[in-house]
Amino acid sequence: MDIKNVRIMDLHILQQDIIQEEGGIILKPYQDHLGYWTIGAGHLIRDNEKDELMNPITYQRGLELFLKDFNVAVDDAEQFTEGMSIDDNAHECVIHMVFQLGLPRLNKFVKFKKCLSENNIEGAIEEMRDSLWYNQTTNRANRIIEKMQKSANSNA
Repeated sequence: MDIKNVRIMDLHILQQDIIQEEGGIILKPYQDHLGYWTIGAGHLIRDNEKDELMNPITYQRGLELFLKDFNVAVDDAEQFTEGMSIDDNAHECVIHMVFQLGLPRLNKFVKFKKCLSENNIEGAIEEMRDSLWYNQTTNRANRIIEKMQKSANSNA
């Protein structure tokens, strides 16, 4: 992560928010709501990681996995929002979404991205609600939408 390109926001608080969203750092593998094997703070266990991660891990290893995933999410959010003039709050929402979905899935939110690029936060919120992501993880999505609403209110 190139720190000079990161917007001014409290990344430590954002990290804590995401860990809390993920239910903390869980040391044993578990299946998420879609049946995918996961460990730590929402780390998707990939096929090449199964030998190590399908067994309990230490808190330190869980934190390492989270920080690696978080840094990828920050970089991917920068790529997703490149050229946009959105506030830090909306940008943090994108980081939350890319952490959960990954950049390839978030890139399928074409109308959401268009709304953000036009700084149409209300439209972006509408697109968030009109998604499979929202239907699958409604509670989390609503928390992110509530945060995004603060950007809409500041634009009003």
